Amino acid sequence: MKDYYAVLQIPDNATRPDIQAAYRRLAKQYHPDVNKSENANEKFCEITEAYEFLMSSWTAQYTPSHDFRDRKYAGYYETEEYRKFRQEVRERAQKQAKMRYEKFKQQHEAFRTSGIYDLGILLKMVFRMAGVLVFFFFLLTPVFLMFRFNWMLILSILICWPLAGLIGRHIYKNRKSYFIPGKLYYSPDRIRHLFTDTHPAVQECYYCPEKPADSVPYKLELFKMKDVKLSTGGFRQHNVHYVNKTTSTLIPRSQKALILHSASSMIKMTALLLCMIFLPWYSMVWRFIAGLAAGGIISTMLLTATNTRSNVSYLISYGMICRICIWLVAIALVSRIQVNPLNISTSDSIQFVVTAIFLFDCLIMQFLEFMMGKYAVKPVVVQYPEVVRKMDSGYHVYNDIPFISVAYPMLKWLFG
Repeated sequence: MKDYYAVLQIPDNATRPDIQAAYRRLAKQYHPDVNKSENANEKFCEITEAYEFLMSSWTAQYTPSHDFRDRKYAGYYETEEYRKFRQEVRERAQKQAKMRYEKFKQQHEAFRTSGIYDLGILLKMVFRMAGVLVFFFFLLTPVFLMFRFNWMLILSILICWPLAGLIGRHIYKNRKSYFIPGKLYYSPDRIRHLFTDTHPAVQECYYCPEKPADSVPYKLELFKMKDVKLSTGGFRQHNVHYVNKTTSTLIPRSQKALILHSASSMIKMTALLLCMIFLPWYSMVWRFIAGLAAGGIISTMLLTATNTRSNVSYLISYGMICRICIWLVAIALVSRIQVNPLNISTSDSIQFVVTAIFLFDCLIMQFLEFMMGKYAVKPVVVQYPEVVRKMDSGYHVYNDIPFISVAYPMLKWLFG
């Protein structure tokens, strides 16, 4: 039999918290997202087996000190009952370990296919390229100052070159994978197959009437808050943990709908970017609002012209419309509009208003739910029957949490 304490790298008299801490540490080390070695799977299953065995009901009942060498039970360890028990727990632990690993793999694959994985890699590439520019800035700034202000040369060298050295050391240390930190899941070939491959369908596409649902379905996740747990560790050390019940619905979608939904997201992002860059208004907030409005109008026109339902219409509820009106009124109160030529600027109070929107929007949500009841979260547009059923049973699109209540629907509306 294996020495499970040795597997978890802990002494034989380790306590239950010690076992849990050792398992979390080793599970992170051999998690499939982190460890790419060939034996990571076996090692992960091995440490999970050890954890399941040591945390079993028998261990808690017979060995409070978790010392298998305790004299009180030394005779029990030699019995056939103990050997049978240990074999059963070992088999159960191996089965649980494999189940956990498969769950990790499924979550990892779902994360990769969601597109967030690729977005993280692209952002990491952008930040690393920016790191190279910062390196050359710190390296060359003293040289520039030497020609302009000789007296600042020593000071600039003392400040800039140590920073450049730290950044350069980091770049050199990761030189093999610095500019390509990971392999993108959505390669050009995979993207092509995503939009061109179809499969036999027996269902009808919900978004395009009379079209077969022969493409990737749209996955809609809904949440139901079960509990709110508050923990405190003393003064200014309070944590709130939301316990959610999650359910997902796969809405049948055709190839035509997939292409149009992707085009709609591209239109929204492009309109937002163009307005932020080229719209000649002083206020960046109103540029952002104009970009969202332009993207929404153009994408709606595209979907209407092609007789296709939007895949994000579930975000537009009666409560959301009220909240958007409240946000716009609050921003308009600290704005100044110039008619000829048209220009919009904001006062210094805009920072306070935007911060208040992100922090207190959840309170507005709760107030609207109190005043409007179920209509506060009811979508304006008719939804897929299964989605309607789940929403009627208490599921929501997102939780009323500060920042999340604003950022989540905005990102979902942009990216689908």
